[in-house]
Amino acid sequence: MPALYLQLQEQLRQWITPDDKRHLTVFAEIVAAILLSSSAALHHWLPWLVHRNCNARSHMERLSYFVNNHRITATTFYEPLLKHFLASFWGAPVELTLDTSVLWDQFCLIEVCLVWGGRSLTLSQVSGGH
Repeated sequence: MPALYLQLQEQLRQWITPDDKRHLTVFAEIVAAILLSSSAALHHWLPWLVHRNCNARSHMERLSYFVNNHRITATTFYEPLLKHFLASFWGAPVELTLDTSVLWDQFCLIEVCLVWGGRSLTLSQVSGGH
């Protein structure tokens, strides 16, 4: 079991309280896999997943279940982390940007983002026609 996974699980449980505690376990595992693989592609996470006795198909099914589970929401997992993170900026100037993505050559996704450390962190989402 990667040490990063265990550290993430310990830290995340301070701020995230899902209805089903197993969701936090899987969330910590996925975040660790994203960080260790340096990729947002699900198949790149497979070597870093905790349950090594599963085959790749079983891992992909677990990831798909997590990603498509209607009880696992940004409100439960992202919002508490974002609030904690933003609290550290209280009273300091911040830089915001609009990040856009065109989806299916039909929709334009516009996200308000905080610029920090050369990255942008999504604060909200608004979509409109393209």
